[in-house]
Amino acid sequence: AKAVEKRAEDADRPRRLSFKERRELEGLPEGIEGLEAEKARLLEDVARPDFYRGEPAAIAGAMRRLHEIEEALAAAYERWQELEERDG
Repeated sequence: AKAVEKRAEDADRPRRLSFKERRELEGLPEGIEGLEAEKARLLEDVARPDFYRGEPAAIAGAMRRLHEIEEALAAAYERWQELEERDG
């Protein structure tokens, strides 16, 4: 019975970060910074008046990449928060 109680207590307690997770946490700020820089460059391109006079495929590609960056940033910030909460 004590072993079952111990496992139940362990399940309730947040698990400490593994080595791999700690490395991931340490790399997140740099990865986010890179995505933010790419996003800023793309937004500058999109803001240029002649941007929309370019090739439709290039315009669609830039807009698609902006969407991908937004999704990647949201996931990275969420993961960062999750790892930081577990890191205590």
